[in-house]
Amino acid sequence: MSIEPKRAYKIVLIGDPEVGKTSIRRKYMGKSFRADYLKTLGADFAAQKVNVEGELVLLTIWDLAGQSIFHGMRSSFYHGCKCALIVFDVTNASSLENCLKWGEEAVRFAKNSLKKIYLIGNKIDLTDDVAITQEDVNKVVKQFEEIVKFPVKTYETSALTGENINELFEHMSKSLIIGEDEEVVAVKTETVNQEKELEVQIDMKEMSNKEKLSRLISLVEDLENKMNEVSKALKEVKDSLENT
Repeated sequence: MSIEPKRAYKIVLIGDPEVGKTSIRRKYMGKSFRADYLKTLGADFAAQKVNVEGELVLLTIWDLAGQSIFHGMRSSFYHGCKCALIVFDVTNASSLENCLKWGEEAVRFAKNSLKKIYLIGNKIDLTDDVAITQEDVNKVVKQFEEIVKFPVKTYETSALTGENINELFEHMSKSLIIGEDEEVVAVKTETVNQEKELEVQIDMKEMSNKEKLSRLISLVEDLENKMNEVSKALKEVKDSLENT
């Protein structure tokens, strides 16, 4: 009988289109549960069980589409988010400039649940095309920290080679679970069975009544939000067809 996690952390992966968000997630976690979410709702997700000092928790990472067409749909996916991974392309200066906009969106919709922000410069394998300096990154970090009032961690990654991707997720996991000030520990991960979406759910028998209620409310609210967005999208299509 497998041991199920007692806690879950929701993370959003955000940034401009084509900066490599999905490639970063896939490099670490593999394919998503439902790839069609991205096409219909503007979001995709995958999950990973993480073991830190004997405690098993569940990380669910929501990969939010960066295209403007999904702007109205993204807000619902920030609910309950604990950490935002904001990705930019080191060969595209405007993608770094837009990170502040993404951070402000996360803060606005996640509200008080957001506790961590990581600013991630991807595509560092394209060394000849890098258009961003460390000074540029530091400037954005300073602006972030003035808004959120907590430290913002930076990472440089390559979704192509995998450079620093495991280190990024291991540091994030440790930070969420045992905090920044604890000693460095080995973080071991095991892939969630991608064929069984129901295994994402927490073992309710092992949780306190308060945790049970909180988890159930979160699941119901997420489902309601998704259904509302689908209904809106279908209505827009119907209206469009009727007007042609």
